[in-house]
Amino acid sequence: MQLERRRVDRERRQSRRICAVFAVKNTIGSRIQLGQAEDIAPTGMTLRRPKDVPVLPLTPLDLRFALPGVRETIAVSALVVSDCRSGPFRRTGIRFTFIAPEHAALIARYCSR
Repeated sequence: MQLERRRVDRERRQSRRICAVFAVKNTIGSRIQLGQAEDIAPTGMTLRRPKDVPVLPLTPLDLRFALPGVRETIAVSALVVSDCRSGPFRRTGIRFTFIAPEHAALIARYCSR
């Protein structure tokens, strides 16, 4: 019997994500898309995007968003961890790779509520 070595997304996560819905502007190369966050943690988020543009894992992207109740726009660099079709959308798992310390603090405070 061979053990399954892969782990599901939730098991790989280093921190617990909280449900949150807000607009996210994502830029991949020169292409700009508007998506919607489903959840967020200090280390990443799940993004709901239009279904017509799949993205490969490890694709770099830049995100801009404002958390609910927070006026400041947060900018992060990230990598795609997973991307799959989910009904009329795509669900894209994202890991933050660079975030300014003040923006990291905003996300951490938001997630600790």
